[in-house]
Amino acid sequence: MSHGDGRAKEQYRYMQIFENKGAAMGCSNPHPHGQIWTTSSLPEEPALELEQLKKYKREQGGLNMLEDYASLESEKKHRMVFENKAFVAVCPWWGTWPFEVMIIARQHKRALVDLNVGEKQELAEAIAEVTKRYDNLFETQFPYSMGIHQAPLEGTETEIEASHLHIHYYPPLLRSATVRKFLVGYEMMAEPQRDITPEQAAARLRTCGGKLYRKKIE
Repeated sequence: MSHGDGRAKEQYRYMQIFENKGAAMGCSNPHPHGQIWTTSSLPEEPALELEQLKKYKREQGGLNMLEDYASLESEKKHRMVFENKAFVAVCPWWGTWPFEVMIIARQHKRALVDLNVGEKQELAEAIAEVTKRYDNLFETQFPYSMGIHQAPLEGTETEIEASHLHIHYYPPLLRSATVRKFLVGYEMMAEPQRDITPEQAAARLRTCGGKLYRKKIE
């Protein structure tokens, strides 16, 4: 089945929308550079996520894991970076990168096509707030890789209904505009390590709202 209007071609199983920004993330353009890749199979990372989303829904009487997680983070606030009526932006407790952020739909939205006009505006606001706070943190064009995870183009009803729209931001910077985190040694061979806690990262990003630093300089 397809979750959108019309039926996707059978050979197109998944659409990965992503954006790279900055030379540190291998981006050759000075501006953020987005791409869309469509594949005949489900890629590894979204496939692993989907398995856990399906498991949670099955074991928790039909509840949606990321909807519950967004509600929990909104209640606790410790890892919250920004929130509005439709979305939360948090530093997830399991994150690898120092200032890793997830934007999560508060309600169960399977994919971008499920959003109404108001929710699209709320998503745009959340994206703008995250990227502005990134730039303000070290007063630089903050590099990152961003990707949207949502329901497959083609999948079973179980896969489609368990999916939950969210966005990952993986930024490499650690202590300044020039000091980045590298995944090497133990982190490459065994498991990643946190340089700062997600609560510390969220607290720093919360203080970086307001006017974009470049506008202040002008």
